[in-house]
Amino acid sequence: MNILFQVAIRNVFRNRRRSLFTLSAIALGLAVVLVITGVSNAFYRFSIENAVNVKIGALQIHKTGYLSNVSSNPLLFNFEYSGALLTKIENVTGVKAAGGRIIFRGLVSNGRNQALFFGNAVDVAREKLVCPRWLGSLIDGSRPLEPDDIGQSMVGQELARSLNVSPNGQLTEASGSDPNRVPGEFLNLSGASPQGRQNAVDVQVKGLTRSLLPLEEKRSVTLPLSVAQSLLGLEGKVTEIAVAIDDLDRLAVVQQNLQKVLGPEFEVSSWSEVQPFLRDVLFRQKIMISIVSVILFILVLFVIANTMTMAVFERTREIGTMLSVGIKRRQIQTIFFAESVFVGVVGAFAGTLLGIFIVVVLYFVGIPFGSEGYSEGRLYPFVEIVFTLSAFTVAVFCAALAGIFPARRASNMNPVDALRAS
Repeated sequence: MNILFQVAIRNVFRNRRRSLFTLSAIALGLAVVLVITGVSNAFYRFSIENAVNVKIGALQIHKTGYLSNVSSNPLLFNFEYSGALLTKIENVTGVKAAGGRIIFRGLVSNGRNQALFFGNAVDVAREKLVCPRWLGSLIDGSRPLEPDDIGQSMVGQELARSLNVSPNGQLTEASGSDPNRVPGEFLNLSGASPQGRQNAVDVQVKGLTRSLLPLEEKRSVTLPLSVAQSLLGLEGKVTEIAVAIDDLDRLAVVQQNLQKVLGPEFEVSSWSEVQPFLRDVLFRQKIMISIVSVILFILVLFVIANTMTMAVFERTREIGTMLSVGIKRRQIQTIFFAESVFVGVVGAFAGTLLGIFIVVVLYFVGIPFGSEGYSEGRLYPFVEIVFTLSAFTVAVFCAALAGIFPARRASNMNPVDALRAS
């Protein structure tokens, strides 16, 4: 058996150009798969961290039943916002910070026009701890909310444009240079308490925000928690508490521990449960990357199969000679199959090294990334050991699979016809 493998390895080096082409195809295909996966992993992590640290929070705590009734009247599921509750939450291992919010809907007006808005009232001091990059969504030139602000707000840039308002009454793109379109800096917000009592409050526009979601830019208003509590008759109460954790990889563990501490009165939800849209988008991205990887592996399989089939045609007389001197068909099949496996192992090893090298370089250098709705940052590609070993195994398996047909074709030749071949 060792002699057969020696013959197979010798045959690989006999035609160096063909072998190099096959090795390059395997190595390049596997390296591309590793690099694409590494960049995809980096974007996946960046998207999650951006969502968690800019707006959502790693975990959210609501009164039981809130999420199932969020489209009807979520304000009914309010609860006391106390220091004791915050301390109870922050004492759970893995929790870094927690802050209260009120999410509500209402009407916003500039005195002439009005529109529907989605209010996000936050405990400003704690929001900076829960979502460290929440101010990364601010438009340049805007001012952020401060803990001592009372009547200020931050408005989605499209909503501000449609209502012709801006921080300090500065000119916007909507107003242009028309003196009759000089923007205002105050808005009137109206909303209803959980019992239906209507109320209104004037707020000053302090900043403009951007988002990946067009609807959010057209409807979003962020304001201090105390303003919303007064507007909605929810003094001392909130509808949710956002929670920051030390390590996103331990999200499920922290979520479970928090649920045990808070009991059945509350429900603890992860970012993916609160934002299923983002979760689905990232899942579809992973599916697309998997499809690309499968296509690349299929291409590699065909390259190997084509190369080995050509080798069989070129060595027809050699195969006939081996059969005529008594070498068994199974042994010939083993030789050609071993050639495919050897090329696959060497090519997969080279591709793994090349792919890991590129991913490591990109990890230390970083890929600049930023767009509307994303805070500026860098992507740091990485691949997991399990995926790397799996990709290596699949590449070798594809090489072995591609060598089966040529090996069987070679072993099934008629020695007399093979010797007559030109």
